[in-house]
Amino acid sequence: MSRTTLKDIAEKAGVSVTAVSRALSGYPDISEETRSRILRIACELNYQPNIAARTLVTQKSGVMGLFVLGREKGEGFSHPFSGQVINGFLDELTEEGYDMMVFKANRPPDSTNSSYLDLCRRRMVEGAFLMGLRTDDPWLADLTTSTIPIVTIDMPLAGDMTFSVGCDNLSAVHSAIRHLADLGHRRIGIVNGYKQASVSLERLQGYRNALDDLEIPFDPSLVAEADFTAKGGKKAFLSMIDRSPDMTAVFAASDLMAMGVLEGARERGLTVPDDLSVVGFDNIDMAAMSSPPLTTLDQPRYELGQTAADMLISACNGETPPSRVLLKANLIVRSSTAEPNKRRPAREVVQKAH
Repeated sequence: MSRTTLKDIAEKAGVSVTAVSRALSGYPDISEETRSRILRIACELNYQPNIAARTLVTQKSGVMGLFVLGREKGEGFSHPFSGQVINGFLDELTEEGYDMMVFKANRPPDSTNSSYLDLCRRRMVEGAFLMGLRTDDPWLADLTTSTIPIVTIDMPLAGDMTFSVGCDNLSAVHSAIRHLADLGHRRIGIVNGYKQASVSLERLQGYRNALDDLEIPFDPSLVAEADFTAKGGKKAFLSMIDRSPDMTAVFAASDLMAMGVLEGARERGLTVPDDLSVVGFDNIDMAAMSSPPLTTLDQPRYELGQTAADMLISACNGETPPSRVLLKANLIVRSSTAEPNKRRPAREVVQKAH
């Protein structure tokens, strides 16, 4: 069966093809009686607009791109952190009448292949949200020259059409270290993410700022780098506790890495929180179900996705959203933290990050 065209509708309605096009596009110079007749006939003929053709004329496809950049399979909809961000992004787009096109790429990307902007142009998306960008990505400079709106998470870019969303990492980490210090800890380690992630640099800076403010000496031996995975977190913790056995507390820059710290502590015969207090970051669902339940920073993952969508839609409509939006993270205190060598009663308290 052949596809219904504007000409088919025009012939049956007794009007010009131009009149049909303008009626379907909502132009006010078409009378309501004519518009109603055209819309009824279009429905009867099961007319489906040619999105590609309409995009060429209006430069509006109604589609936003999502780039999920990762090294591991599962870094997407099923990931405990990024999955919730994507859900918020998609729900907000759908609410506003947009569709989403997903692009999956491995890290690091191959600079000989198509750039992110090339893919956006090829698929005619109006704007794009990029998750998982690294500071060594070969296409970062290309993104800063974009003529379509680009929103990144945790990666500010200096471009006229680039915007970013994330959490106030400096304030959030400061509240976590302050919590541990208030309990009496002075030997506080950090299991951080890899250096090529902007968020890792900010969380390390937050850690150092907190130590300075609390007059706790910075010790490089209490810093270890991992890859935001449980396996990497465990490996980093074991190397750190072996060289600094007097460490009494650990801040992990993600909950998955904190899970690895808990496993590593069990392997070394340490009891959490009697022998070691542990704080994570993200408040993924499994954080409340770990053993013991994990004290962590509650990153508003769903809201991050919603905010990214709002920024993209705003920019596509000719508005100028803020170049960077930072959301607050709250410290959720559970039973993985306590005074050194003393068990704290299991309870959960929400403290505002300052």
